[in-house]
Amino acid sequence: MLLQFAVGGAVIPFLTILLRDRGLDFSQISRIFLVSSATLLVCPVLWGMVADRYLPLNRLFSVLNGMAAAALFGLAGQTSFIGLMVAVAAFYACFHPTLTLINTLCFHHLEDPQAQFARLRAWGSAGWIVPSLPVSVWIACGLSGNFDFVIVLGIGFSLAMALAALMLPHTPAGAAPVAPGGIPLIGYWPATRRLLGNSNYLTIIGAFFLMSASFSLMIFYSPPFLEDRGVSREWIGPIQSIGVVLEIVMFPFLPRYVQRRGYVSAVLIGCACLLLRHLVYVYSDNAWVLSASYLLAGMVIVFFHIGCSILANAIAGREVKATAQTLLVLFGSGLGPMFANGAAGPLSKHFENDLRPVFAMAAVLAAMAFGLVWVRRKALARATGHAVE
Repeated sequence: MLLQFAVGGAVIPFLTILLRDRGLDFSQISRIFLVSSATLLVCPVLWGMVADRYLPLNRLFSVLNGMAAAALFGLAGQTSFIGLMVAVAAFYACFHPTLTLINTLCFHHLEDPQAQFARLRAWGSAGWIVPSLPVSVWIACGLSGNFDFVIVLGIGFSLAMALAALMLPHTPAGAAPVAPGGIPLIGYWPATRRLLGNSNYLTIIGAFFLMSASFSLMIFYSPPFLEDRGVSREWIGPIQSIGVVLEIVMFPFLPRYVQRRGYVSAVLIGCACLLLRHLVYVYSDNAWVLSASYLLAGMVIVFFHIGCSILANAIAGREVKATAQTLLVLFGSGLGPMFANGAAGPLSKHFENDLRPVFAMAAVLAAMAFGLVWVRRKALARATGHAVE
């Protein structure tokens, strides 16, 4: 968990500024993120089907991380718009599905996922901030004024994870003819059709689409917004780590909260936190306030993302556990950010590279997600055994 998230923490928080350093404007950068998100319309389902039908999940991590390292190696030498687009899209296609597939791996081997998973996921948050220190030291010591160093870190963590995956517990394809204990399974495609016909799962997909669209705008456009308001580059990484530190602190308390209030309540809190976070960026220019609002981003991860992941796992049949998680990537990290970045580029260009309208749009998306979950809260609560939310 720590190593897999360190791959993303080494690259994603600094990617927008890296692309701007290579001569791209926000309109071009948004197109790169749009195309990269478009790869997630296919790849998550592909990798989820491979894990559910053909290849042990633990071995799939070695394959995906090796391919991610190759994509980052290609990114290192690119300066053209097309070259950067292809390299970033290739990295996305290999890396992003691992963040939900590793949840599936954990759910498979934990005795009580709803009680145990949050503590385990805290190690992912720790991994996300591990690269921030060497990146900040690199910039602060004047070794380089740009973020090219993050690509080297990303390659290193990808290769380390590819090797570490060889020691993961064996996780056979989920669509085996018979489950442990002799319980017959219904097969992959019938289970998939049943999953996609479940209104509770479709609600989760819809909320994840809206929230991931909103969250992606926060991830990609907050760093340059901070830099334009006088925050020096060596502090970009540590500031983004503020929320991640809160995640590590909050994860152990999540099971206790869920036991009392349920996962649906947690998902609603996550939606509200993202809405508030975007409103801060719409109305404030104070660097301290903007930086402190990353605490709200940490709450989104703890309450919304983990809540949705566990809800999806509870709803999905054993035959499609991995597919249920990767479909979240398709609709969330794929369609959601694809839509959001497709709109963000023209929006920022219309307002002469002002990012405030982008954050305003993101706030509206988070509010829509809150409304959707609120309307369906009772049905979702029953799906996880909580009568009242």
